[in-house]
Amino acid sequence: MGRFFIRFQILALSACLLSIQPATAQSNAVSARNALNLLTSQFGPQAVQWIAEVRAEGGIPQPNDWQVLAFDQRAPGMLYRFWVSGGRPGDGGQDNERYPNDVPVGYFSASQIAVDSVAAFTIAEGEARRAKVAFDSCDYLLRLREFSNEPIWRLELLDASRRLTGKLYISASNGEVLRTIWIYRNELTPSGQQKIIDSFAPGAASAAPDMTSTGPSGNYPDVSLPPMPPGIVTPDVPGRVPGTIEGIHSVPLPPAPGVAVSGNTPSSSGTDPGIPAPPPASSPSAPSAPQAPVVSSQKPSAPPAPPAPTPKSPTQIKPSAGDSGRIPPPPIP
Repeated sequence: MGRFFIRFQILALSACLLSIQPATAQSNAVSARNALNLLTSQFGPQAVQWIAEVRAEGGIPQPNDWQVLAFDQRAPGMLYRFWVSGGRPGDGGQDNERYPNDVPVGYFSASQIAVDSVAAFTIAEGEARRAKVAFDSCDYLLRLREFSNEPIWRLELLDASRRLTGKLYISASNGEVLRTIWIYRNELTPSGQQKIIDSFAPGAASAAPDMTSTGPSGNYPDVSLPPMPPGIVTPDVPGRVPGTIEGIHSVPLPPAPGVAVSGNTPSSSGTDPGIPAPPPASSPSAPSAPQAPVVSSQKPSAPPAPPAPTPKSPTQIKPSAGDSGRIPPPPIP
């Protein structure tokens, strides 16, 4: 009876320890911001002033261990490692393996992290619920977005067998969900493969182009590309003559005989229609008035020429006898 009672107490104590262990492990979990605060308190603010990466595995939802890779100009590889485990900070030593083959994307400071790991997990959990994807744990990676100064979270959602079920990219500046990838292992496509939904896949309903690239390269339904521009049309500039240099006004040339200038057509006789014709010779019986001069259309700004004065009637000279074929003299003006 006594032995049975002792065994019962041992089993009860073991059950109590097993029930307490997850709670103790969960109490040692810290967020990314708390981990960086612990490192700053232990090693000074200069130690993690510029951060290359922050990593953690097995978060339920927050992990117990964080790995921090920071910039250190005194190190040969320019990088230094720190860790936080169970709420205690530690020194991981210099990192001489990343440079130059696997360089970090960039560096950021702790003040740029507006969305902590707790908020990032809450966003990922809501997205997974909407996509109807179940997961058991979460792996974290915090780094810069490529070719920018924006830190982003990459959260990998894993099942109980540590198989990937979802991957999310979330902005650590404003919490925007940049990309989602879901793996439905229990659903197969018509070709027999497991079903995968990528928000960046061409034709996806929620696809959006990466603003850091040169432009969308696939068929994105939500993105309307402008049509190709038509041929270049030079706009009409007031006061500008086509074919001339802008800012230099052309001056019309004076008309020349037999040459068409600015739309004037030369006459068949070789005279310029812009030059007034001389008055015809007056006959003794019916002298005619000279024609008014024609003003050239190429000089709209010049005042019209004054009309020629009407010539006086010529003096009639009586022909003498025997000289009826004499040509009368020209009229005296």
